[in-house]
Amino acid sequence: MCVGAIAAAIACLVFCGGAPPPAAATAQDWLTAFNAGDVKALKALGDDSADFDADIREETGGLNLARIASNDGKTVRMLLRERVSPATWHVTLMRDAKKPERFSYIHRSADALPSEKDTIASVDAFATRLVHKDKFAGVLLVRKDGHDLSTKAYGTMDAAEKVPMTLDTKIFFASQGKMFTAVSIFQLIEKGRVSLNDTVGKFLPDYPNRTIAKKVTVRMLLAHTAGGGDMGILQPEDGANRARVHSLADIIALNDKRGPAFEPGTKWDYSNYDYILLGAIIEKASGISFYDYVQRNIFDRAGMTQTGYPLRENMTGIAIPMWPKDGKKLVSAMDMWPWRGTPAGGGVTTAGDEARFVDALNAGKLISKSSLSLATHAPGGFGFQPGNGFGLGFIESGVHNNKYWGHGGGAHGDSLALGYYPATHMTFVCMANREPPACDRIGMSFVFRLPRSK
Repeated sequence: MCVGAIAAAIACLVFCGGAPPPAAATAQDWLTAFNAGDVKALKALGDDSADFDADIREETGGLNLARIASNDGKTVRMLLRERVSPATWHVTLMRDAKKPERFSYIHRSADALPSEKDTIASVDAFATRLVHKDKFAGVLLVRKDGHDLSTKAYGTMDAAEKVPMTLDTKIFFASQGKMFTAVSIFQLIEKGRVSLNDTVGKFLPDYPNRTIAKKVTVRMLLAHTAGGGDMGILQPEDGANRARVHSLADIIALNDKRGPAFEPGTKWDYSNYDYILLGAIIEKASGISFYDYVQRNIFDRAGMTQTGYPLRENMTGIAIPMWPKDGKKLVSAMDMWPWRGTPAGGGVTTAGDEARFVDALNAGKLISKSSLSLATHAPGGFGFQPGNGFGLGFIESGVHNNKYWGHGGGAHGDSLALGYYPATHMTFVCMANREPPACDRIGMSFVFRLPRSK
């Protein structure tokens, strides 16, 4: 099709059989604004996902029209080709009947690539482009049936010193630590020491806030439905709290007088403090410290020799989390790290150890298959927030029948993604010492690009 014919076809998002209304939005308008990165024009066209579009444009190098798949005058479906690869995207645009200068619906989806090898190559190329823009530095690992299909380190572990990242570089795992806390709880459930219906008060009888003590259950804590909120030591403004908090007991003392943000069990709200309480329950039920429990019962059993919760004074050889504090120059975010990681996250690991954790779970070395299924299954938001993706300590997600479970992690200068695909026995690990959503973007590129599961 010649250029003029393409332009005519794409501009024909009008009511068929008659002249277009004045200033009617066309697919060409959207595509031009998309490729130009014109946020103002995109929003004027009704595109409320301009930031997402910026991510796609960076991933794809821009999109060119391959063909108009369909056009009934109200809705147009386009097949678009990436400028940096032969991969294709489908974009659907529906014009607003009341405001024809805008679209009421815009949907984008990437086509799967022909093979896993093609997927890995595409994701590697995307990661490399992000490295060149200093938006990614870290490690990617793809494993299938116990064999690594790809492992690669990118960028530097310290932007100031330019120390190269390696496959063995330890990186902070942030909220991925919630998986370790959840597995610990399920181990204690299998031993009969804990129940999902046990309350906080059973293990912490003197807990000051009686609503939390009496009403909040282990299940609610795992599922982020207890209303515990954050824990007051992770934000830039929490420096004074970080200086005086040096134990789980200190974190609890900082938060234990306030009540839940809502009636426990009635809503979903991601909570770090809920997992601090789970850590305290692990200590009470096991009789040892949280750190000793996780080391003996998860890291040692799974062969995760490079994973742990080092104290701040022992954090040598670890990738420094780097973030653009002044908006441009990357600086260390270590001043926002507490004295040590916690049950909510914050220890260190390697990509290889994360893959070993998944292998150990699937081999039944840590918890039973039934416990794993319960932990990793998201039942649609427990009836009040459909599709939030959270199970009991794990996240379940996926597209195009490529369902996976795992968990992400993010903090200033720290971004991670872990996903296991049961249908194909594939594990994906992304770890970065750069600002979120570095690994979220790479992880989404991976899942969209994977060949369709049957």
